Amino acid sequence: MTQDIIIEKLKNIFKLVVNPNANLDDVSIDANITKDLGINSVGLIYLVVGIEETFKIDMSDVTFNTFNTISEVVEYIQKKVK
Repeated sequence: MTQDIIIEKLKNIFKLVVNPNANLDDVSIDANITKDLGINSVGLIYLVVGIEETFKIDMSDVTFNTFNTISEVVEYIQKKVK
């Protein structure tokens, strides 16, 4: 799965977690998940669930706090999705 496809799917998940009306078009791949996107600890839980469901992967081998940027999440998903 390409980076661009993963990012587009992540944007849809972020909209559910952050705000359905949020404009994420200008969010860079190096954006910090908590600082730049404003996702709090509860939002991180929803984000993990959304990623697991969307990409059909199990993220129980990591804690989401180990990811700082969108880039790190994309790299993780690329390794898990075959």
